[in-house]
Amino acid sequence: MYDWGKSVRNTERGKQAYLDADSSKDNITKQFSPSFGFEISDKKTPEIYKLVTTMKEDAGDLATRSAKNHYNRIRPFSFFHEPTCRPDDEKTLSTNGSYPSGHTTMGFAISLVLAEINPARQNEILKRGYEIGESRVICGYHWQSDVDAAKVMAAAVVAQLHTNADFNQQLTKAKAEFRHLK
Repeated sequence: MYDWGKSVRNTERGKQAYLDADSSKDNITKQFSPSFGFEISDKKTPEIYKLVTTMKEDAGDLATRSAKNHYNRIRPFSFFHEPTCRPDDEKTLSTNGSYPSGHTTMGFAISLVLAEINPARQNEILKRGYEIGESRVICGYHWQSDVDAAKVMAAAVVAQLHTNADFNQQLTKAKAEFRHLK
């Protein structure tokens, strides 16, 4: 998979992988907007935006930190001594573990919840969540097994979030906001 990822870096899919590496709040919501079918922003969909951006923290670093520290698996770009699609991220990423992928956990968890809000577009939304993980392999940040494990982590995170009163309250607000978008 690593060689395949390198082979598509200079394609449209590689350009998307480069964009997916930016996990800022505004980029995450922008990247999910087309598959969701509506613009997700603090202005147009503030409740959905708040849900997604809060999940970004819950499902990303917070969910994977202890596993990354425990396994401390070397990242592909460090193992092969080769550049990634975003060399400016390499110094920071070379010092923390590869397994499991935090970006994938975050992206797939968000896709699961957005598909719950807009089930009519679940295929598009879940595909986008899948692609965020695939982008980590394309860029050379993660091994495929890091991405596979992250999808399991994402499902566990979403199940756990559904037991949280604050999350459920925000999800209810997001669903109500979505009903008014149609």
